[in-house]
Amino acid sequence: MFGIYLLDIPNKQIIGFYKDNHDIIYATKGMFIPLHLNYKYYQPIIISFMQKKWTKETVFEESKKYSSRSEFKRNKSGAFRVAYINGWLDEMVWLVHPVAKPVKWIKEAVFEESKKYSTTNDFNLKNASAYTVARKNGWLEEMTWLKRKYVVRGFWQLKENVFNESHKYNTIKEFREGCSTAYYSAKEKGWLEEMTWLKRANCKPVGYWKIKSNVFKESHNYKSRKDFCEGCYLAYIAAKRNGWLDEMDWLLKANRKEKGYWNVKANVFAEAQQYQYKSDFQRKSPSAYASARLHNWLSEIKFDPKVSKGDPRGPIHIVYVYIDEKNKYAYVGATNDIKRRDNEHRNHTNDAVYKYFQDKGVQVPKYKILLDGLTLVERQREERLQSLYYRDVLHYILINNINLTGDNVGSLGALIKKWTKKAVLREAEKYKTPTEFFTKSAGAYDAALKFKMMNKNTFPWFYSKRMPPRWWNVKEHVFEESQKYKTWNEFFQKSPAAHFSARKHKWENEMTWLSRDQAPQGYWQNEENVLEESKKYTTRTDFFKGCHAAYDYASKHNLWKRMPWIKTKTKVNGYWTKERIFEEGAKYSTKMEFKRNAPRAYSLATKNKWIDEMEWVESDVKPMGYWQNKQTVMEEARQYSSRVEFRWGSTSAYKSAISNGWIDETTWLKRPQNYNLKWTRENVFLESHKYMTRGAFKEGCSTAYQVARKKGWFDEMTWLKKKNKK
Repeated sequence: MFGIYLLDIPNKQIIGFYKDNHDIIYATKGMFIPLHLNYKYYQPIIISFMQKKWTKETVFEESKKYSSRSEFKRNKSGAFRVAYINGWLDEMVWLVHPVAKPVKWIKEAVFEESKKYSTTNDFNLKNASAYTVARKNGWLEEMTWLKRKYVVRGFWQLKENVFNESHKYNTIKEFREGCSTAYYSAKEKGWLEEMTWLKRANCKPVGYWKIKSNVFKESHNYKSRKDFCEGCYLAYIAAKRNGWLDEMDWLLKANRKEKGYWNVKANVFAEAQQYQYKSDFQRKSPSAYASARLHNWLSEIKFDPKVSKGDPRGPIHIVYVYIDEKNKYAYVGATNDIKRRDNEHRNHTNDAVYKYFQDKGVQVPKYKILLDGLTLVERQREERLQSLYYRDVLHYILINNINLTGDNVGSLGALIKKWTKKAVLREAEKYKTPTEFFTKSAGAYDAALKFKMMNKNTFPWFYSKRMPPRWWNVKEHVFEESQKYKTWNEFFQKSPAAHFSARKHKWENEMTWLSRDQAPQGYWQNEENVLEESKKYTTRTDFFKGCHAAYDYASKHNLWKRMPWIKTKTKVNGYWTKERIFEEGAKYSTKMEFKRNAPRAYSLATKNKWIDEMEWVESDVKPMGYWQNKQTVMEEARQYSSRVEFRWGSTSAYKSAISNGWIDETTWLKRPQNYNLKWTRENVFLESHKYMTRGAFKEGCSTAYQVARKKGWFDEMTWLKKKNKK
């Protein structure tokens, strides 16, 4: 699938020729550049194939330079792979097997490590392996120097602890927001009344705002009705309901226009002249804009055209790398703000670069910028190419996940599936060749390499049709293969190796039976060609899907009038008059059908209340009490196979069946899988032990979570972490 060749390109320092999927690329000065983009300009000449053919003698000779298998694999991966596939490693007795590492975290080492931290949380974050050993062996209780972030189970059940915590606050509200667990424990046990040092909210007695004098007294604290509403909503609502606002002359009214003001054309035009752009008119005066749009006045108002200048910073994306030369590790990334990203790599404890260099006990090195001034599309592509270059050409081990790079992916931090051997085998069965496997399921392919599954024994169908070396260098073989296809594109898609050999040896002109799929350059700049192509289609949508290059030219030069066979579905402004709406409405028998098939006509009919005049259009809404009839509900329920389908398919009928107790009679409806599982206290607590946080508990088993929340059992589930609200 991969090949390395030597290229001779004028004025370029070439490292080699590289092939990734179907894209041919060359490497120069530590960078990858797509070859097909520069092929005509540079006209590279392939001199010789550089893939060394390892025989048993050369592999054994090479292996004697190293003292261990890992060193052999790291320095000569090609020879090592050949030895591994052919089973020669066992004969190389001079290569020492890797020695098993001694158990690092004995009790003394764990205790010594833990003394570097002040809290159990820091211990867990900065040395997870030692913390895990201590937790599993129950040594955390002996580490008295580590402070806990969370209290032990049952802490807030003691009155003394709750009272000590409450003394930190001045009001009930502060107590509730500062330590909700202690507050709810005090509330449940009736201790709040004893906490006299906590001030209560200054609530008005019941009926206070029904007294006119109280409302008027409060309103004098404000200058406008808006301030009154925001400052004391209850008093404002009481004044509004009782009609007292008109008597409050000291409160300024909102600057609103009288009803019908924007129905006058002169007023709308005067307002519109205050704005340069149509978007400003829409945003700053929505009522006037809506009236102008309703009355079709927008076409008469002149606005300046708004020209998009794009991003003033231009292409700003960067591809960079952090390198550990000693251990041959690298992290290739991309960003549009290198200072921010470098700060994250150096200081964020969850960052992959930070974790790697922290484990090695060294500082994060200075980054190296590989490419800059890239667009977003170029960034996504170049990030993958640079990752491949560092992994497969320079033989670095990547810290970053290469499956999160490439076109339409980028480093988005998506969750990658964890592949097992069985899952990889099932996935590989979907593909016919290793190239197709790599292209369509890169994650599974990488896992197959990791598990050493890419061989004839595991995937025999990948290698059954593989040609012997130099097969496609023979002209007769290439010609025989090409005659199976009709076009050059089909030839390239189904036999890329033969296609590449044909281009390499310049045999294309002799293959007259293969037609070109692409039109010659400038073909769609001719009006006659565009008009001829358009005759194949009846609508603009079909034209665009069938030949977007011709469509773009027709749209740019406004050739639609010369194409009467191309129909348009877009109605002109003001098309929907009352007569046309009634004509359209006569096609449908229900309102829902009318709305679904002609939404614009239905909207105008509803807005202008013409829908009431369409007596033939029936309403789909059921009359009051329709679902209180048992027979009707049962007939509706028989249309579904499960209770879930019934619930979502006909909510009103389902609710009626529940409230009237008819649901148990619908024996043909399947129940949810966990319907008979009773969430007793014991079952809920057992289920909650599977999770670390309340959020994970809620997501993993929402029914048990809701029972625990309603019963107030969360205070006892001290193993479930929750987000602190400050």
